[in-house]
Amino acid sequence: MQGDWWGRKVARLPDRGTLLFATDLQGNFDDYTRMKEIYAEEEALGNEPILLFAGDLVHGPSENLADPAVWPDFLGSFYADRSAELILDFEELARSARAFSLLGNHEHAHIGGPVVSKFHLDEAAVLDRRLGEHRERTQQFIRSFPLVAVAPCGARFTHGAPRATERDLDAFERLDYGGYEAASIQSMFEEGTVGGLLWARYAEPERARAFLAATSLEGGTRGFVAFGHDVVREGFEKIGEEQICISSSFGCEDRNKYYLRLDLSAHYRSVHDLRMNKELRRLYPEG
Repeated sequence: MQGDWWGRKVARLPDRGTLLFATDLQGNFDDYTRMKEIYAEEEALGNEPILLFAGDLVHGPSENLADPAVWPDFLGSFYADRSAELILDFEELARSARAFSLLGNHEHAHIGGPVVSKFHLDEAAVLDRRLGEHRERTQQFIRSFPLVAVAPCGARFTHGAPRATERDLDAFERLDYGGYEAASIQSMFEEGTVGGLLWARYAEPERARAFLAATSLEGGTRGFVAFGHDVVREGFEKIGEEQICISSSFGCEDRNKYYLRLDLSAHYRSVHDLRMNKELRRLYPEG
C-alpha cells in the first residue's frame, strides 16, 4: 500500500501537497469515481495529491430501493449500492495511489463493532456474503484503517464528531478496534474514544478543543477538525471555530455534495479559513 498511514491509529500527513477529503460514500460508486477523477486531475497538475476518505465507504441502499420510482427524497440523489465493487476497487487503488480511508462506524461492524442496521438487519453480514472469497482479505484491509489523521497545516480528520479523545497521539496508537460487538448503537458514542469518534454527531466546543490539543503536532489548539458521519443536506456546516461537518455523498443531492481541498503547506487557524470554491469545493460543479 502507498503511504505509511496503514496499520496505525493516527495517520500523519506531510507538510506539502494537496489533500482531498471526502465523506460517507456508502456504496455510491459514481461519487467514488468522481473523487478518483479529481485525484487524477490534481496529479496531472503536479500537485502531489492525497485522497482521504472519512470512512463509511460501504453499506448502501437495499435492493427494494433500487428503482428511482420508490427512492425517498431524504436519501438525496438516486444511486444503487455497489459497496463490494467499491471497497475492492479502493483496495486496488491504495496500491498505486496516495489514497487511504479512516475507519467509519460501518467498516467497524466488520472488525469488532456492533451490528449496524440501516438498510438490512445486519449490514456487515450482507456485504460479507457479497464479497465471497474476498471477505477475509477485505476485513484485514479494513483493520489497517486509521482512526484519525493529523496534518502540520492544522487540520485533523475523524469519521464522527470529536466528542472523545486520548491524552496524546501515542495513547491513540494503543487503542483497539475489537470488543464492541455487544454494545448498543444508542450507547456507542459513550464507549470510549473509539466509540465517540465513530458515532458522535455533535461535540461541544470544549470537547473539540480537548481533541485539538491532544492531536496537535505543534502544541495548542490551533486548527480545526473535519468529519462526516452526519448528513448536512447543504453540503457542509461550520460549527464554532473548531469543527466542520462535510457531506460529500450519502443523503445529499448531487448539487449539494462537497469535498475539502487543502494546501498541506498552508496554515489553517480555524474553520473560518476555509473558503468557498477554494478549500470548500462542489463534487459536481454547476454549469
